[in-house]
Amino acid sequence: METSSHPEALKFLVYTSEAITRFYEDDLEQLLVLARQHNHSAGISGILLYKSNRFIQFLEGPPAAVDALIDRISRDPRHTNVRVVLEELTLERQFDDWSMGYQVSKDNSEQLPEGFRDSFADIEAAPDAFTTGRAAKELALWFKVKSARTAQAAA
Repeated sequence: METSSHPEALKFLVYTSEAITRFYEDDLEQLLVLARQHNHSAGISGILLYKSNRFIQFLEGPPAAVDALIDRISRDPRHTNVRVVLEELTLERQFDDWSMGYQVSKDNSEQLPEGFRDSFADIEAAPDAFTTGRAAKELALWFKVKSARTAQAAA
């Protein structure tokens, strides 16, 4: 919400974590229902990705609400090794259409063709904050473009 002629800053945060036990599609759907309810009321939007018992979540919203949520997530016993890989202030949402979108990535053990990268793996293995941030932003853009294409194809 704006209280002046200038928009309020939003926090954009990306974290990774490891699930303690495997999440099946029903588990993820239940998690998503609860996350959407909470996040909508807190003004938080984003996406949740799950692959190979790992989560990557993009959160954006009022800084205090995002800080409270990442604190709660860090204490959640369903996962471990919570690591914030990107945290910055922004004036514009990347995922304004979703209170929480999610994508289950296929577990693909095949080698990627030459010239392709696995941004999911890049985020976790990045040697520095710049590389991690770039990989997270690329993955966010990929997800946004893929969702737009899927919506166009369904129309």
